Amino acid sequence: MNYRLLIYQYHYMACINVGLALQQRDAVENGDITEDEDLRASRNKRLSKISPKIQDRYKINYARLLQLAPSLKPLLGDPQKTSELNAIIKKMDAAISATCSDNTLCLKGQIGHYAAFNCRSPIMPPIYDGTGSRTHLGINHPILAQFLCPVRELKAFSEDADKAQKKLQNGKIRMTASALPAFLWPGDLPGKDYDDNNMFEGMFEGHLLERTMRHIFTSPSSAYGGETRVTRTCNAALHDMTTVEAAHIAYGCLQVRFGISAKNSWSEIDGDFNYRDFYNNIIDLIDDSPDPEWKDDLLKSWNMKLFKSEEGRDSNSLTSRDDAISGTSREGRDDDLARVHAQMAARRAAKTAPPRPPSPPPSVSPPPPPSLHTTPRPIPARKPVPTPRPIPRKVAAPSAPVPAPPCESTPAPSTPKRISPRKVAVPPRESTSAPTRVSPCKLAASSARAEPPSPSDLTGSESNDESEPIQVKCKKGRAKVAKP
Repeated sequence: MNYRLLIYQYHYMACINVGLALQQRDAVENGDITEDEDLRASRNKRLSKISPKIQDRYKINYARLLQLAPSLKPLLGDPQKTSELNAIIKKMDAAISATCSDNTLCLKGQIGHYAAFNCRSPIMPPIYDGTGSRTHLGINHPILAQFLCPVRELKAFSEDADKAQKKLQNGKIRMTASALPAFLWPGDLPGKDYDDNNMFEGMFEGHLLERTMRHIFTSPSSAYGGETRVTRTCNAALHDMTTVEAAHIAYGCLQVRFGISAKNSWSEIDGDFNYRDFYNNIIDLIDDSPDPEWKDDLLKSWNMKLFKSEEGRDSNSLTSRDDAISGTSREGRDDDLARVHAQMAARRAAKTAPPRPPSPPPSVSPPPPPSLHTTPRPIPARKPVPTPRPIPRKVAAPSAPVPAPPCESTPAPSTPKRISPRKVAVPPRESTSAPTRVSPCKLAASSARAEPPSPSDLTGSESNDESEPIQVKCKKGRAKVAKP
């Protein structure tokens, strides 16, 4: 349990002094110790100013304080350690003050949004006007005034809202610690379904109180009932809060009452309203309920709202849902470190190990023999290839003869033409005697008297340029070719 919240509004020194006095009185009455009559009279005089109910509350808080801070036990009742005890108590008082201030400051910018029943429809006139001042809130705001109005006077707002607001401002409708405010009951406007003959039905189920409790104990992201999205452990886990108790509900009511008020700074007294008495009244109303079944149902319902379980939060799994994000990242980090260390060790072992002999080449296994029981596939019969018909060859018609150029000016062709052997005149055999000079005219005449080609030669693949004999006439050393 969070001792800062359980004994809120009690100074630790007062709690210890009263608790220690009650402990000594019980020990004397039980005969465990003996004391001087003057000390007994002084103690009883001091305790007589405290009501029995407040004495019981001091006793409970004193026992819880020692349970949470067992190191205080050796310092209690020892006059030589009074200064040390006072220094510790001073630090504890500063801690509780800082805790309440942190919660109030964190809620300051959100509680106006939580007050709207529908988060998409903000309250009008707007709660946050940009000035930072809170004087326009509380009973000076037409909507928040209904939240703070005592629930039994709420019907005045249904008759005339402006008139009822003025009654709150001038004190005709008194707001005291014993007059329960309307924000404790549910409804789009608080106390809408309030039944004056059945007041405990729906009490402590208002939407503003529920969102504020989630904001404080789990996280601001879960205020509207969604999943918690946090990067640090929530307050419930930090202070080992496993179940919701009356003190937690009273603390939430205290924060709501101050959060929507017109006060710019904390004060225990706000007009006729006393925050200390209001806190104690809520605890007494729940703990001292004559209907234990109602109390159990109330605390179970709050366990469901905060921890999603009627039994509360498991104290043995403090890092379950609240530490999901940090736990996951920590686990991933540990895995990465272990992996890096393993890789470094493997690298070091590879450097220090002797070289291994080269491994033999992999052997290629022969293909498995064909199975004797397999049925061979049938080979398809080859189709006969049809014999192509012969294509008749066309006989080209003889072309016209091409006149030969003069003998002395005929240039050599670039590409020699194939000439049928029948068209080439066979040169005479060389005699052993001296060669005889033959004139060009005679040579041309002898070539002209050569046998003409047969018709079969005209159908071959040879050149068809020369088809008829050529007549040659010689005239004084010049050869002329005449067509037939």
